[in-house]
Amino acid sequence: MMKQAILTILFGATLCSASAAGPTDSKAPTEGATGFELRVPAPGPDSIADAILQEAIDKVASAGGGVVLLGAGDFMLSRHDDDETVVIKSNVTLRGQGYATHIYLDPKTPPNDLRYFPMRIGSAKVPAHNVVIEHLRYTGNDNAIGGGSIMGFNARLDEPESLLLSCDNITVRNCWIYDAKQAAGCTKAATAMYLVKHVISPEEAKIAAGETENIRTGYFDANRMDSQFKNWQVYNNYIETCGNKGIELAECNGGLIADNHIVNVVDGPQVIFGSRNVQIRDNIVYFTKSGINITEGSHHIRVSGNHVEPMPEVAEKALVPCLIFRTEPLALHSKISDVVVTGNTFRKHNCTMRFVTRPEALSCVYEGIVLTGNVFDGDVQFFDERNPARTTIRDIHFSDNVCEGMLLSDPQEAMASSHIVVRGNMLRRPGTMILNASNWIWTGNTHVNGSLEIAAGAKGNIVRDNVTSAPITDKGAENVLSGNVVLKKADAP
Repeated sequence: MMKQAILTILFGATLCSASAAGPTDSKAPTEGATGFELRVPAPGPDSIADAILQEAIDKVASAGGGVVLLGAGDFMLSRHDDDETVVIKSNVTLRGQGYATHIYLDPKTPPNDLRYFPMRIGSAKVPAHNVVIEHLRYTGNDNAIGGGSIMGFNARLDEPESLLLSCDNITVRNCWIYDAKQAAGCTKAATAMYLVKHVISPEEAKIAAGETENIRTGYFDANRMDSQFKNWQVYNNYIETCGNKGIELAECNGGLIADNHIVNVVDGPQVIFGSRNVQIRDNIVYFTKSGINITEGSHHIRVSGNHVEPMPEVAEKALVPCLIFRTEPLALHSKISDVVVTGNTFRKHNCTMRFVTRPEALSCVYEGIVLTGNVFDGDVQFFDERNPARTTIRDIHFSDNVCEGMLLSDPQEAMASSHIVVRGNMLRRPGTMILNASNWIWTGNTHVNGSLEIAAGAKGNIVRDNVTSAPITDKGAENVLSGNVVLKKADAP
């Protein structure tokens, strides 16, 4: 025991000495090496860590890359006059000692309504590539001092000269991220919505959209698409209390959001602004406003194996969907397409899925969406109640799901929908479902405790081979009904 105590005292003295001297090399770079490890002891809760962190990152980056190894303890950051406190640069791995390494914004910082990055991946003008952030704890203190937005580990290229740049090969893993407006993500300034640091109102956005000097032709430009962020991976993190999206990948080509435990966030994971080839899988998400968001031009997205439900304090009848397809409040024609949603559980709510085209949008087409093998504990809305005249839903495959709620649709004159296939589902909601839409295929479904009614005005539907507990009724026209069977009541045991 005496020997252990002596070793502890000597080790503690070494840390104190290193802390006073700043970061130290644990391995000097050899000839031809691409990087080295630089150890940074924690300054503690009574010191500001800005300079020691940036010095270490700069030294490793200038050497061609390597590991900044943070010690256990407190790394307290101050808020600067510009956009960020510390900038993580290319080829740097920022590695902590797990939960014991705590990076946080000084809780005494005065509130400020400007978007701010205590730990920015790249600067607003200079991107970063090949970055890994792992095994540490981060607290933004957004609720107390954020004002507008205290971000987590984010790359935001919002200067005009940075719109055609990207931050590629970024990984955030095995971290604990608390009280940030957003835990991790990448984005650029959206068309006519963001003016550098300020998020403007929808009214201002509509005005800005008409001013040619303020608007690009869109984030679908060929050169803008070529410069999308690439290979972002955010996985195996614990994320709690985010005031916006828990994780956001915007204008991202190739990404992974996986195996995160996300609790008490306003909105769960999101892909937006033309993101593509992104997987959102095996996350646990507890939210207060919306769960998984597939938004504004995103396509070729896979959502699989997630468990998504509102926080317990959310009112049962509140319209807060577990899965939402939507636009931004931008004056654009958008399309969200080629999305596969499979093997998820969307729980405990009045509305589990919906489509929303914002009133500011010029139009949106939602197409090529496959929803299969999911559990929906609430209603599924195949309509848009906010802007139906500018919404089109088509080529949707809803199959082999278990649905505890209603499948809701709109008449053709209210909202355009076509080639919606509802097939092989277990529909458990007691009562009669109403099919208001036209040109749908409703086949092979089992209504355990109810039936189907085709509404007056609905036409051109094919309804066949369904099993219901009462006969299907057709009040519409030109519908095809065949092979439907009424389930016989089982004899009491």
